[in-house]
Amino acid sequence: MQIASIAESEPFYQLRHLAVRDLAWCCLSAPLLQALPQSEAQILPLDTGDLWPWLHKLDKNPTALLTALASVKSTRLGIYYETLWRFYFSHNPDWQLLVHNLPINRGKATLGAFDFLCKQGNDFWHIETAVKFYLCATRDPQQAIDWRFWIGPNSNDRLDLKLARLCDHQLPLHTTPEGRSALQTHFPHATHWKSGLCMQGYLFSPAPINLNPVALSRTEAMSHFIRPHHNHPSQGMGFWWHLRDFLHINTTTKNITADTVWIALQRAQWFSPVQLSDAELTTEAHLFNDKLCQQVQQTKRPLMIAAVKKCRSDNSEDIVWREVLRGIVVADDWPATLE
Repeated sequence: MQIASIAESEPFYQLRHLAVRDLAWCCLSAPLLQALPQSEAQILPLDTGDLWPWLHKLDKNPTALLTALASVKSTRLGIYYETLWRFYFSHNPDWQLLVHNLPINRGKATLGAFDFLCKQGNDFWHIETAVKFYLCATRDPQQAIDWRFWIGPNSNDRLDLKLARLCDHQLPLHTTPEGRSALQTHFPHATHWKSGLCMQGYLFSPAPINLNPVALSRTEAMSHFIRPHHNHPSQGMGFWWHLRDFLHINTTTKNITADTVWIALQRAQWFSPVQLSDAELTTEAHLFNDKLCQQVQQTKRPLMIAAVKKCRSDNSEDIVWREVLRGIVVADDWPATLE
């Protein structure tokens, strides 16, 4: 869980390059859900064994990964996530990437596309991928079980609708007549296809009223998280605030934790836990309030934030700042008043 202590997140911080840390996050962090009863798809990531030697080797020479990422011009997080998985399936010796984004047509209409067709040992896989960030639009834990109360930061996405599309359309694509025909044409030796879903991200609960979560112990903070049905117990969690509430909390509790500072996250920092040098932190902390008001207040766009804590680097006496809590600040009218 992303609110875990620094010690529990240390393996990620041993990787120097952000892209390699993000790849490790894809391979090793928990999925959003531990089960999807409406589908026969297996929830991924699978138990991939000990990936750390491979990841550390890649961290020493990340040229292949950086080249793969640079070849993709889109800045969308979903495309970045998909590219990381494409690199994994292409370079991990346990997997063979057969095809990526194979479109399936019915006449002149496109039914969809297979995200990934892969082979692992003797097994053939159709795998769909998605990275998602949802905020719970209720404080009632019983209501929060219902997927429809989990909404995307821009209010244009909802967990129940995403899961319905996955179950009804994307995951069963290989079972449609057109899907079966395409698979038979391209891979006649494959007699059976397994289905897999890799959906990762973060879930954000309404922040505790009039409390600064950074000042809470890990156990106290966890008690304020509310969860949807079938949520994975190790899923990354955080809090969300309306702008007015965050500004109030941040002003009234400014000096409660001198060694912990809020920073704004760029979209490139939305995946793996954040680590900054002392010099980087000084710049980020100085710009935080301006970014907060400009983005959320003026443009009405949500801002992902993180609380980072001062500590010693693992391999030196250098000061580094590492993430201990993640959050999102949204406009005051998002999406409606909580009960």
